[in-house]
Amino acid sequence: MLSAADREIRLGIWKIHILHHAASREVWGRWLLEELAEHGHELSPGTLYPALLRMESNGWIERTGDAPHARARQTFRITRVGRQLLEGLRHEVTELFEEVVLGREPGHPEPEPKPAARQPTSPRTRTARPKNTTRRRS
Repeated sequence: MLSAADREIRLGIWKIHILHHAASREVWGRWLLEELAEHGHELSPGTLYPALLRMESNGWIERTGDAPHARARQTFRITRVGRQLLEGLRHEVTELFEEVVLGREPGHPEPEPKPAARQPTSPRTRTARPKNTTRRRS
């Protein structure tokens, strides 16, 4: 079971993932649970469905069908507001990835690699170059 702090951070990651998929297709709870599990995120329905409802109340996703009853499949798509949010998040996630994973500091020049120090050679350790044994034809 995740700690409260770990769950809080991952909730944001899950929401970005949901927005990403809702931008290209209809999504629903069971499918999202399976999709997130494929990426190692084991959510319970008790975590996912309240998150979907909050995303809907924030105007990021909207229901796309009329479910005949509360337990029927309820599908969602991204909204215009959600799409704008996702575009901004893509930029921020890319920048975060470059900094946290790749170790780059955006806005700061990359340090130039130091040239390799030349090792002094002594006559005893110097290796002779092989002679050119190819003969030229005239």
